[in-house]
Amino acid sequence: MPAPVPAPPSEAQAPTFAVGEEWEFEFTNALDSAQNSRYTQKVASVANGQTSLVFGGGRSGLAILNESANIVRSGSASYSPSDQKLSFPLSVGKTWSASYVYVNGAWKTQCDRDAKVVAVERVETEAGQFDAFKIEEKTLWQSNDLYGGRGVSRETDWYAPAVGRIVRQEFQDLPTKGPAVTTRLQLTRHVPAPH
Repeated sequence: MPAPVPAPPSEAQAPTFAVGEEWEFEFTNALDSAQNSRYTQKVASVANGQTSLVFGGGRSGLAILNESANIVRSGSASYSPSDQKLSFPLSVGKTWSASYVYVNGAWKTQCDRDAKVVAVERVETEAGQFDAFKIEEKTLWQSNDLYGGRGVSRETDWYAPAVGRIVRQEFQDLPTKGPAVTTRLQLTRHVPAPH
């Protein structure tokens, strides 16, 4: 008889990270291929509810995640209080709304996000197959730029408890002025922390 296939998870708790754990991602931008890259993030420290990640590969700098694996800082960009893409525990049908401020240099943007967990799916990535919580998000944003930039972004994230990260992301930004931007992100490799 074949081995039984484990049932997909019905709920996900916030992940815990350990020093040395590493992920590699592939980022593609349909509008600007010069931004396409592969990069790594490796856990440098875990303290006081925050995880510090060091970039490698095509990027440099530091990222900081809060206790819910949401981004507080990534390179020169900051999110206050965080990007709030994840709200644990995750389960199908859960919804949440969040407001945050994104700052990168002189660019400052107020963002208001609505999110919903719509399914648990088996998702295929270069790093393998994962049972993942599929989260659909809509974000209204307004920036402080000269032209009164504003728009809406739509995003689908697949969060995999097995690796504690979003393993696939499809994003489309629709500004009221300027071209639409479509980006994709996928996990290409995961290295657990050394024992």
